[in-house]
Amino acid sequence: MNWLPTYFELGLQLSLQDMGSSKMIPYFNMFIFSNIGGILADHLITRRNPSWTVICSSISLGFLALGRAGFAVSHMGVAPRYAGIVMGVSNTAGILAGIVGVGLTGRILEVAKSADMDLTSIECEKIFE
Repeated sequence: MNWLPTYFELGLQLSLQDMGSSKMIPYFNMFIFSNIGGILADHLITRRNPSWTVICSSISLGFLALGRAGFAVSHMGVAPRYAGIVMGVSNTAGILAGIVGVGLTGRILEVAKSADMDLTSIECEKIFE
């Protein structure tokens, strides 16, 4: 999500100035659905309707599982005895990669722009092979 505006401008050749407020739709969508989910969860908890609470929780966790399907079980397969430690180390590595990746992506885009490179071209693809 950090580089989404840059992708719109460089990858899709859409001017952020011309896009106006439409460039905020993905972020606004995330904000709206986070709040709807919280309000719905609060409503179901206060009504003490266990069947709807279970249904909504199941759907929510089902969608969450799509993103975590292979991640959580891999630690048990690699080191069943030390799965907690391995998960902690891999989470730390993932966070560090996220921090470094944002800066590195920015640097790659700056270099490509200053060299007039088209990162979507076939010639550029050969550089990263």
